[in-house]
Amino acid sequence: MMTGVTSIVGSGWLLSTQRLSNVSGPAAILTWVVGMIVAMSVALCFIEVGSSVPSAGGIGYYSRLTHGRFSGFLTSWINWLSIVTVPAIEAQAIVQYLSQLSPTFMSWYDAEAHMMSYTGIGYAIILMLFFMYINYWSVQLFIKFNNILTIIKVVVPILTIGCLLYLGMHPSNFGHSMQEFVPFGFRSIFVGVVSCGVVMSFNGFQTPMTFSTEIVSPKRQLPIAVLGSILITFILYLALQAVFIGAVDPLKVAAGWDNINFRSPYVNLLLLANFQVMVWVVYVSSALSPAACGAAFMASSSRMVYALSEDKLLPKYLSYLHPVYRSPRHAVVTCAILGCIYLFIFRSWAALVTVVSVLHLFSYLPAPIIVIANRLKNRAILKSSGREFRLPFASIVAPLIFICLSILLLLAAWPLTAELAALV
Repeated sequence: MMTGVTSIVGSGWLLSTQRLSNVSGPAAILTWVVGMIVAMSVALCFIEVGSSVPSAGGIGYYSRLTHGRFSGFLTSWINWLSIVTVPAIEAQAIVQYLSQLSPTFMSWYDAEAHMMSYTGIGYAIILMLFFMYINYWSVQLFIKFNNILTIIKVVVPILTIGCLLYLGMHPSNFGHSMQEFVPFGFRSIFVGVVSCGVVMSFNGFQTPMTFSTEIVSPKRQLPIAVLGSILITFILYLALQAVFIGAVDPLKVAAGWDNINFRSPYVNLLLLANFQVMVWVVYVSSALSPAACGAAFMASSSRMVYALSEDKLLPKYLSYLHPVYRSPRHAVVTCAILGCIYLFIFRSWAALVTVVSVLHLFSYLPAPIIVIANRLKNRAILKSSGREFRLPFASIVAPLIFICLSILLLLAAWPLTAELAALV
């Protein structure tokens, strides 16, 4: 559950809340609700197959069980593409936040163009190498690093919420009518799920799944780890979004939610309130929180590459395990190099988040199909003992999940189509 919380609470709490306010206004609160429902629905599908047949390969492995080798590879490939980009996103978020630290650092990030400079990309690459180092040595080192930082990265957002509440909210920011609460229409609520990092944030629920082969009792522990991490982080994100909306100066809100553009949103709000101690705490967390998330996703993506290599779908070179530390070192290095390439292709946090969110939706689409196919085709393999987790009302719920994911994919409006096509 700690690995799930770490993966979900990354740059989303630092930057997604402002981006959502730009797109949806105060209705951004509802966007987190929709995102949580989507994540929970897909997670239930993952849990059913994952608790029955644990695998580090994730949804691609289960797709292979039900629909054959090519389908399994394609599903794994898209899922891996969506995960291997996340460390780059977290590195971008750290550079953007720390660029507020001094006038010298401001050259790292162009706030007007929403784009990193080449100097900023250089520092982001250093961060990518740090994520690689954490995973290069052993799973034990990663888990020790993860558990310590998870506590820090949950405590700091809670302190930030408390400080902004203490400093005072502006209830008028939430609007006096439905028109003011949803200034950009109800469609914006669903668009925000994809384009503002909500899907990307909640996608961290997959991390416990990649460790399912090392869990003592996946049938009992996976539902607790996955669903628990989603619920904990949903409450946190909902509170952060509410205090961000309430803390913004009403004069700025009067100019339009789409015109609010803080370089480092929570730092800027705390600076305006002259809350210097919390400013430094948030600065520290803005480095630690995405760093822990980046390291977690580096672990997940490298393990997925390792699993694909083990299945002879990628070169054998990538399935090398260090004889002492038992870490897939070649896979870790490969994922780090690809992440660095993404930094040059997508120099904007928002652009990369949108592309990754669309890839996440593609990777989710097979999940409800696999649940039903698993029950129909693999009864001999997956004999129910009465203890496996089962998706309630699957024959109704699974098709509904598929339809909802398809609608979100349509609303995403196919951003950066050429880059997406090239990646796939």
